[in-house]
Amino acid sequence: MNQRFISRATWLGAACLASCASAPQPAVPSAEPAAPHELLAPFAKLVGGTWTAAFNAEIYDEQSFSWVFGGRFLRNRHQVRTTKDGQIVYEGETIYAVDPTTNQLVWWYWNATGGHIVGTARWEDEVCLFEGDNHGAPGQTQRVRSTLAFDADGWTSSIWYLAADGSWQLRNTRAYRRAR
Repeated sequence: MNQRFISRATWLGAACLASCASAPQPAVPSAEPAAPHELLAPFAKLVGGTWTAAFNAEIYDEQSFSWVFGGRFLRNRHQVRTTKDGQIVYEGETIYAVDPTTNQLVWWYWNATGGHIVGTARWEDEVCLFEGDNHGAPGQTQRVRSTLAFDADGWTSSIWYLAADGSWQLRNTRAYRRAR
């Protein structure tokens, strides 16, 4: 290539970068929501805390909630840990949002096995009902349901799976309490 062309292209690229860098940047929204959407607002009581529930004497689930992008989304991170030394044996993350085209609560869950669930949710009084399609390994249930019900000490979660015969089977119920 022509050395003069390379020099001009380099100068033009540098000038373009300099003008972009000096251009006014849009304001970044606050990490704290002014007011989350009414469908996300009930989760506010969980934000900022760490919540735990025992699976059994050997492992427990630890969950934390935080607002994302100024309250437009809610993040829920969870880690299943051993009670002996706190080692993480499984983990996942859920993002909740409101679909602006349907005004419906939606969620996406990803986990350490590489699977994910995509679903919807709705509030009935103080209980949030979740349902989703599982995109996990072969042999896993294809659909899941769960609830989140607030109580005086925290919240309770119940999880169902769709059995091969088409019926919903309760897998477990756990009471989450604030650990910190």
